[in-house]
Amino acid sequence: MKKFTQLLSLSALLVLTGCNSILNAPTEVEKPKVEIPHTDLQWQQHLAELSKIQAYKARGQFGYISPEERFSSHFNWQYATPTSFGLELSSNLSTKSMRLQRTQRGLTVSDSEGNSRSDRDVDALMQEIIGVSFPIDQFAYWVKGQPEKEGNYIVNEKRQLSQFSYPINGVVWKASYVEYHEDRVPNLPKLIVLENGTQTLKIRIERWDY
Repeated sequence: MKKFTQLLSLSALLVLTGCNSILNAPTEVEKPKVEIPHTDLQWQQHLAELSKIQAYKARGQFGYISPEERFSSHFNWQYATPTSFGLELSSNLSTKSMRLQRTQRGLTVSDSEGNSRSDRDVDALMQEIIGVSFPIDQFAYWVKGQPEKEGNYIVNEKRQLSQFSYPINGVVWKASYVEYHEDRVPNLPKLIVLENGTQTLKIRIERWDY
């Protein structure tokens, strides 16, 4: 993350106290006592409902933890298509913000100071931003609790995605779905933790719109 803050002068954004509670959120989810098979009818129905959610918005809090840094911010994720979505990180304590915008031409990262960086190689730019490869295109599905069809994942007894792992360029990301919004159908994630051994991303979704 330091590479990115040096590039776009966002160091002030990384010292936020307005939503530090996300940094203290649980990081582990207990392995389900009963693992539901991927062929389970109710799970397949749940996946079908998730796939119907095409364009959507998710808002909440985002936390980043590494051996060198800790920061939290508010986020606004807006998804339209696999090559048209955006993520904005901001604070109610500062006017600074950061935005990632995906288009058919690649990925652009910009800040509220007018700095920007674009690259057709999405993976390379994500590597530059956080120091390791991060599959931002797949994140659009992960945030809904929708795993890769042939992926290595665990389904809990409530027919919710519980855990999965995803390797990319020699780095394995592990996702834990700690909590769900269970007052809607389909259930959608409320707290997700992504870890790769050295970095932790905590995502609390407070509001879904679709």
